[in-house]
Amino acid sequence: MRHPADRLAALPDSGFASFVERLGRVWPAFDATVSPVTPEGTVELSLTRDRPDAPPERAVVRVTRASVSIEDVNDLAAFAAERGLSFAVLATVDEVDPDAARRARTAPIEVYDGVGLVGLAREADVSLPQPESGGSDASDPGDDSD
Repeated sequence: MRHPADRLAALPDSGFASFVERLGRVWPAFDATVSPVTPEGTVELSLTRDRPDAPPERAVVRVTRASVSIEDVNDLAAFAAERGLSFAVLATVDEVDPDAARRARTAPIEVYDGVGLVGLAREADVSLPQPESGGSDASDPGDDSD
């Protein structure tokens, strides 16, 4: 049986983007907006939370089908610093290079490999593709992909 992260990687672009959008449940205090899948297989989830006496708090979650390198971490760290983000998350359905993981701890960027991404989704009750069909779990009430 294939690991759920492998099934995520095999989703069509629309299913992958829908999964990332549902992943926004991990941060329920934030409004989430998902971007289309890039040609490289990356989806970005922009998170925003209004605050009464301050500018909105913003964060980003970047989920990719490719392995994560130190360059990916550096790119996201620079992006987060330029935009003044509260936090940034870089997740993959694949592997995180050990140097990238070390760099992320100093960035600070949260990184998740495929196993970690699946765990994060499960903690937030985000459905994962079923082994029989390779598609999303149709019983998930938050799954509005068609």
